[in-house]
Amino acid sequence: MNPGSGPKTVTTRFVWVPHGPAGGWLLLHRTVRRGATGETADEFWRTEKISPEAAAADAFQDSTPEWHRIVTGEPVPFLLWPFFLAAVTDRELPALREQIARSVIRPLADIHAEVDAGPGGGVLAAPRITLAGDPIGPGHRDLDLDGCDLGDLDATGRRSALLAAVDDRIRLSGSGRADDDRTVWINRFVARGEASAPPLGRVLLDEEVRRAIAALMAAPQDDARRRAVVAEARRHGWSLAAEPLHLAGPQVRPGFLGRLVYFCHESSTVHRIATMPACQEAVRGHDGLGAALAAYLCPLDPSARDARTVREAFRAAVAQLPAEWDVPARPGAGLAPPAGDELVIETRDDGVRAGGPEVPGPRRPVEISHVELVDSNGRNSWRIDLSAPAGSRPETPGVA
Repeated sequence: MNPGSGPKTVTTRFVWVPHGPAGGWLLLHRTVRRGATGETADEFWRTEKISPEAAAADAFQDSTPEWHRIVTGEPVPFLLWPFFLAAVTDRELPALREQIARSVIRPLADIHAEVDAGPGGGVLAAPRITLAGDPIGPGHRDLDLDGCDLGDLDATGRRSALLAAVDDRIRLSGSGRADDDRTVWINRFVARGEASAPPLGRVLLDEEVRRAIAALMAAPQDDARRRAVVAEARRHGWSLAAEPLHLAGPQVRPGFLGRLVYFCHESSTVHRIATMPACQEAVRGHDGLGAALAAYLCPLDPSARDARTVREAFRAAVAQLPAEWDVPARPGAGLAPPAGDELVIETRDDGVRAGGPEVPGPRRPVEISHVELVDSNGRNSWRIDLSAPAGSRPETPGVA
């Protein structure tokens, strides 16, 4: 479809896609609907990675011909704003999807307009601007459109709709979806701390530990990155045993579960999930999901997952998640790997021990009944009986 021909309806959406607290991408998503056929096309533009302050610095106060072309549905390969805004190519679509999937996006503004064909290009008819009131977004005066109707932006369901639009473009472009075979590797670590070690929650806030976890999230099946997490935790007095779990079946949401890293305490019911902000939002937004995940994923004994009630609770909880979590992450596919300061740690106590109900209690003192002295050749040379009363312990010479 040629988006520049005939009457059409054009909706242009401004979205902020964060990456850590200090950077991200300004994303434009445009949908053009042909009036004659009802056929639609989705297009995307994005900036280079910039700061939110840069996005807010007069970025929208621009009435150049390129700006007018984008809101009227004309072909636009790029825009030269205070920063470079380029069209997203088919090859970049999977990376764009991954970045959106692990981020809590911030819708900023929508422009909706009916566009009639004119001799000099598209002519806007009754444009409508809706704003989210975000501090990094535009104001009404920043978007220079005459005679526009103003409104407040309802961002409900925006992230899911954006992912669906990217998925449709990926499918239509022929670049294919990510593997859809419903299998996933879940990274789990069983934590054992030394008596003098700081609390595990504090260790997981360490910058180097977080970087190692973020690197593992970018390539969940990489053994070297698992070992790096173990090595960083060891520096703080914690021993981590990597116990990855492989799941398959129609009930699995690889896109969600694959973005979790579990830290299960060997002898405690407190466990921690390291993940991205969007996954934490899903855990907190779906009742019972966190508890069902803990009961199914934390125990190391495979028989715990065979228990009917535990298995059914897990399937029911995961089934609540929307279809956007079906697509697994492609290693290294994001516009940038996860940032260490982008991780969130969800701490939960759901009464589930990593070792299951048979975890032994504290070790009882060992009673020593005798001591044997052994020479360098391995022969017993002396034996002291410690069970006798003090002061009357017999000392028996060994056999030479």
